[in-house]
Amino acid sequence: MTERIQHSMNEIRAKALDIHNELVQERMKNQTLQTQILEIEERLKSAKHIENECLAAIDQLKLDLEVTKNQIVEVSAPQNGRNEEQIDELVKEIEYCIGQLKK
Repeated sequence: MTERIQHSMNEIRAKALDIHNELVQERMKNQTLQTQILEIEERLKSAKHIENECLAAIDQLKLDLEVTKNQIVEVSAPQNGRNEEQIDELVKEIEYCIGQLKK
């Protein structure tokens, strides 16, 4: 029976060592995964920062586009006014010339 008890104790010891080795391996895997998680979180944080910069740049470009559109409309409007004034002056001049020709 002593031999049997010794054999059982050896089996238990072997199983305990196997479980301990598995635990050590799982802890190493866990540490590796934790490191990967931290790296991924840092990359995500960096990507979000870049995204926010891009969104800010897009907003600024939209504002610049609106300002440019407004400047084009403002510049176009006075030119049209000047063109109408020039046309009115030309019409008056033509009318004057026609009047002079009739005399």
